[in-house]
Amino acid sequence: MPGESMVLHSHPHWWYFWKQVLSGIGVVVLIVLTFVTSGGLSTFLQWVTVLAFIVWLLDTVYEFAQWRTTRFAVTDRRVAYQSGLVRRKGVSIPLNRVNNVNFEQGAIARLLDNGTLTIESAGETGDSVFENIPGPDQVRSLIFREMDAHGDSRAERDAAAVARAMQADQGDSEAHGSIEERLAQLDALRTAGAITDEEYAQKRSDILGSL
Repeated sequence: MPGESMVLHSHPHWWYFWKQVLSGIGVVVLIVLTFVTSGGLSTFLQWVTVLAFIVWLLDTVYEFAQWRTTRFAVTDRRVAYQSGLVRRKGVSIPLNRVNNVNFEQGAIARLLDNGTLTIESAGETGDSVFENIPGPDQVRSLIFREMDAHGDSRAERDAAAVARAMQADQGDSEAHGSIEERLAQLDALRTAGAITDEEYAQKRSDILGSL
């Protein structure tokens, strides 16, 4: 958005590919078994290995594309998330609607610095859960920091708006006071006979026309 600054932008943690890594190890095991066996069993394993490799390769390419099109971002105004290769989905949470941010890490996730982030927000969407977030505790602290900065900036803008409104009201009051003084001076001139009634009426009309 115009005037919006990016604070954090990331793809899911590499743990996102754990299934592909395990299945890849299984394919390697099949390849080794193919070379150490002979006869009809070897031929069968060759077909199984080729089929398994093709399935593994297609799945890995698809998941990599999914990973590349999944983005988590924090700006100075909101938290945003997008995912999906063919069917896209996304969520955008303004910082001023975030109520709380929680994260969860298991034992392995702590070692890998990976975890799940839950953002509680006001509105119909409720809680938003984001998985495979790198450094979830740092991201949580970053969001809170941006929330504080956003609140301070908003307070400054509100204070400036109030000050401008007060200055405008003061200017209007001063303008009205000046007109009242001019009318009083005009009455004094007529009373003293310094101007005629026609001149008084004309000047009074001019002063009131400036309102």
